[in-house]
Amino acid sequence: MNKPISLSRSFLDVMPIPVAIFDVDGKLLHVNIQFSLWFTPNAAELKTLKQVSMLINELMSNELQLILSDVMTNNQRRYIREIAIRTNIKGHKTCKTSFTNIRCNDKSNGVIMFFEDKDRETENMALYKEQAQLDQLTDTLNRFGFYEAFNRGTHQCLNHKFLYAVMIADIDKLKLLNDVNGHQYGDMVIKNTAKGLLKELRTEDILARWGGDEFIIVLTNIFSENHVTKLSERLAKGVDEYSLAKNTPTSISYGLAVWKTHGESLDDLIGHADRMMYQQKQLK
Repeated sequence: MNKPISLSRSFLDVMPIPVAIFDVDGKLLHVNIQFSLWFTPNAAELKTLKQVSMLINELMSNELQLILSDVMTNNQRRYIREIAIRTNIKGHKTCKTSFTNIRCNDKSNGVIMFFEDKDRETENMALYKEQAQLDQLTDTLNRFGFYEAFNRGTHQCLNHKFLYAVMIADIDKLKLLNDVNGHQYGDMVIKNTAKGLLKELRTEDILARWGGDEFIIVLTNIFSENHVTKLSERLAKGVDEYSLAKNTPTSISYGLAVWKTHGESLDDLIGHADRMMYQQKQLK
């Protein structure tokens, strides 16, 4: 007897795009409500995971297992693959399908798959996806948005034979500022730090809020460590000047890691940059 479909009641259910989760063997484990609605106006018509699996296979043909295998066996800790799929299912002639692996302790645990109907995509759907990738306080990328931007930006960077660098920046003495001036003032400091960074970043660079008072920056299309040093100094100066002009004077401590020189994986680069940032902070 087939088990009922698992309909999520978590964050996935408020997403206006269909989401499916597979385990490491490619077995469908979970779909959100929008997934069922995407295939049929009456979600009750899809009563089992087996029925959903058959629909997915109809949509993806024999590509599904190949893509799932490719995503799960990729050595990168966080790997996203996007592909446009042609289908004969009524109302869904073309869709963009995104796959991202779920990893824990360096082992692949499965794949999350997102469908986007390119023939009937609405502005609300695009807006929600954009908002889901943004930090609400600073309007910079959050961690979810960062990983997608990182994969896209660094891929383009390496295709053009450039290096890239990861920069971890931490706001100096934010806890003290919160204690003395209140959390609303602290929030303004965070906002103005983000704006100061954005003001100096190039369009091809990536900025995301990494934690409460911490930002991660990816400097792309660089050609030397000296180039990275100059860019980072400009960013730190930009924060000083912008925050002072906005009456929230502050500064940042930061660390840098250049791809290949300090590591090849994102985790290694973040680890090195984080250590360098704390060393700089201790000297202040």
